Amino acid sequence: KATVLNYTSKIILKDGNFEIEGQLGNFCIKDLTNYGILYRDRFLCRGEQILNFKIFKYGAEDEELVRDFDISVDLKMAAITYVHTQRFFSLLMDFFTQFQQLQETMNSFRVSSQRRNHSVGFKPPEHGTGRGSRIKLDVEASSPLLVLPMSSSSTHVLMVDLGFLEIHNGFKFAGDEGTISASKLSTLKSGELGGRRSRAQSGSRSSQRSRSSARSMDRASRRSARSAGRGMSSDEDFNIPPLKIVPSHKCLLDVMNISLRAMDLSGAERLSAFTSEEERQLSDVEVGSCLLRKQVKPLLKDKCELKLQIERNLDKGFSHNVPDLSIKGLLSKVHAVVDVEQYKLIRGFLAFNLGEPMDNLNEEIDIIGQTPPADTEVLWTTTFMDIELQNVTVDLVEQHCILPD
Repeated sequence: KATVLNYTSKIILKDGNFEIEGQLGNFCIKDLTNYGILYRDRFLCRGEQILNFKIFKYGAEDEELVRDFDISVDLKMAAITYVHTQRFFSLLMDFFTQFQQLQETMNSFRVSSQRRNHSVGFKPPEHGTGRGSRIKLDVEASSPLLVLPMSSSSTHVLMVDLGFLEIHNGFKFAGDEGTISASKLSTLKSGELGGRRSRAQSGSRSSQRSRSSARSMDRASRRSARSAGRGMSSDEDFNIPPLKIVPSHKCLLDVMNISLRAMDLSGAERLSAFTSEEERQLSDVEVGSCLLRKQVKPLLKDKCELKLQIERNLDKGFSHNVPDLSIKGLLSKVHAVVDVEQYKLIRGFLAFNLGEPMDNLNEEIDIIGQTPPADTEVLWTTTFMDIELQNVTVDLVEQHCILPD
């Protein structure tokens, strides 16, 4: 559920292009699923005016990449809070994916209906084809707060004060100067990459049947070749065309540069929003329907800085010569002091939030006319991550020594 207040905008439609510019006073996204009982408010603001935005979208396609971008997004945000759980994030991304697929299907239907020769049906866009949109980003946010619960049912959270956030991006081809996604990454083994490799589809039973049938056909062909006598070529007999050498494809990348300055990390505990005024403290942070009380024990001695370069493979629908997502980061000047309880909180967040086991959310959803991906044994790298730690110190202690006031 989304709630919008004090919204004003101006929309311009010209030459098939779309442009919208406006302001947003208050914005809130709520999680109404069964997993959002403790943390209903997932994205909300802390103030009267949080967002100035400007979005421009070209109407015509640009297959030759003549333009610099397809869509440009300019955002200026202030005092926002986001409560992250991996399940809610996955549900949200699946919703937008399904919406985009249905939109492409409807666009194909409109195009087919405008043709002179009307047919009975229409062919929707095939699954996994096409290049992703080039979305030019210019995002600035001051004092964003990231809340990371240990799990959807836990009252223990990590609070990340991002300080000042900047996001800028550009578009380059793999292997160009300044990119980290080299074409050779696709030929390396998963152990050499340190990344995660994925199958095109997780249908193990059908894969086993296809492999067994392929082996039986191979044995039968060998027997027939031996019984046919000398001088017979199996390729000529079955008219098998020679293999074509496909030139290597240079994937188009969305190269994002993210800068986080004056970032701080601390532990906190969720309290009810109905806590009386006498029991509240000045350091308590109100997040929608709950309060977050910071721990007295510090996690970081000083604020730190994080720089990230994230590259998305915009051609992943038809080419996996580079990983779908490549991340390179630099974390500098960090001195953390972690006791037993804080260590349990961090491990719990990694295991029960980011690592929460979830079923395939799309396995029972049938997008109209969508052709499922082919059941093949093709492997590719989905995620490549390289984080450099510079001047980072972590002290593991049994408990913090808190000096008396």
